[in-house]
Parts: sequence; C-alpha cells; structure tokens
Amino acid sequence: MVPGVLPLKGVGIIRQSYAPWHNRIAALVSRERETRFSGGALGHIWAYLIPLTWIAFVVALFRLTGRTPPINVGAEIFVATGILPYIMFRQTVTSMTRGVISNRHLLHVRPVGISDLLTASVVSELMNTLVSMLLVFGLVTLVFDAPLPTNPGRVLTGALGAWMLGVGLGRLVAVLGLMSDTFARSVPILLRPAFWLSGIFFTAAELPGSLQQILWWSPLLHVSELVREGYFLGYRSTIADAGMVTISALIPYALSFPVEAFLVRNRMSRYRI
Repeated sequence: MVPGVLPLKGVGIIRQSYAPWHNRIAALVSRERETRFSGGALGHIWAYLIPLTWIAFVVALFRLTGRTPPINVGAEIFVATGILPYIMFRQTVTSMTRGVISNRHLLHVRPVGISDLLTASVVSELMNTLVSMLLVFGLVTLVFDAPLPTNPGRVLTGALGAWMLGVGLGRLVAVLGLMSDTFARSVPILLRPAFWLSGIFFTAAELPGSLQQILWWSPLLHVSELVREGYFLGYRSTIADAGMVTISALIPYALSFPVEAFLVRNRMSRYRI
C-alpha cells in the first residue's frame, strides 16, 4: 500500500489530507488501473486486442480495395504506424473525460480535486499506451517480418506528441464536461472525423498540393509523419513538424485553466473543484 494512503470501503484507495502529492497521485493511478483492468489477465489482454483489431480492420480494407502502402513496406506495419498514435491520442482524451465522471464521488473526499483525477488519468494512459505500442509493434515485426524502426527516438517523439495532444484536448474537454455528462460522453463521437485526418491510410506526400496545405493544420497528421520518419529507412515527410504538434497541444491545455476558473467562479460545475 502507498504510504499515507488508506483503502476506504466503497471508495477504493484515496489519499489522506497530509499525504505527499506524488503518493496521492500514485494511489489514484493504482485505483485507475485496478478499475480499468478489473477483469484480471483478461482485462489486460482485451486492452491490447483493441489496437490489433483496428489494425486488422484497416489492413482488410487495404486488401479489399487493392490499396498498397506508398512506402515500400507491408500494409500491417504501415497501418500500425498510423493507427497506434491515433489510439494514443484518442484514449488519452477519453480516459481524462471518463476519469472525472467515474471517479466523481472521490471529489467529496478532501482534498481530492479535478486536477488530481486528470493527472492520474494522464499518467495511467501514458503507461498503458506505451506498453501497447511496444507489444503491438513487436508482434507485427515478429509475425509479418516487418522492419525495426531506424530512429526509435523519432518514433518516441511522435508518440509523445500524440499523447500531448490528448492531454491538451482532454483537459479542456474534461473541464467542459463538468457542466454536462452528455457532452463528456459524446466525446468519442466528436473525435471520429480525426480518424480520417490522421494519416492512417495515406502519407502527406501523396496528397495534392492544395489538400496538403489544408491538412497541414491537422496535428495528428504531423504525428503520423513523425512516427513514420523514425520507423522507415529513407522516408522523409514533407510536413512533419514537432513544434506545430507542441503548440497545438499547449493551446487547449492553457485554455482549460481560465475555463475551469470561470466555471468555478460562476458555480456552473456540478462537482466540487
């Protein structure tokens, strides 16, 4: 058990008033993981089957339509380098919004606050998705004899960019969700268009000049291009820009704080913050 943390019946592991901040966050992360993987080994396996299912579905679309990757690699690894960053982004956003809703009863136990729940979700999701990426990339490499990444640091830069985008947008959406559970639960639906703009099916170099200029504003496309630059030998993106991804993540993250302050000041939040 984490020092300074008590298991409370009906609430789970939460922090004491005088427990160090990092211990309290560790307790919330532990509780988040226990809740998410409540099915034991089956729960863990299911979490890793989801990205594999997505990859299999898109690869099947490639096969049915006769589509071949624009890079000289197998469809499986090409799709994986686009799908996994997108899943990392999507899962981070949904985890943050879900975390506030599912753990809202903890807000009645001082001094747990919204920021604590969001931080726990962020840390937990980073751990989950990095492990998922390692396992899925490893499996695809072994089963389909796919190449290993030529620049793992670049791949990690892209993956962390996807996570940062999820953190930035996730915090803003979670704060807005304080006003309405309906809005918070509709987030997965609102994120669906991003699936088609994130470069899962294509590379930036394939796009016509005008469309490439429009999709330059899609930070998820930059993320996919960064990952593929690091993964595939000789591939150089025409648009990959880590700075653009960072700025796109920081804008909603910074905006979430005055929005949260406004909700608190006008007592528009349904929970104690």
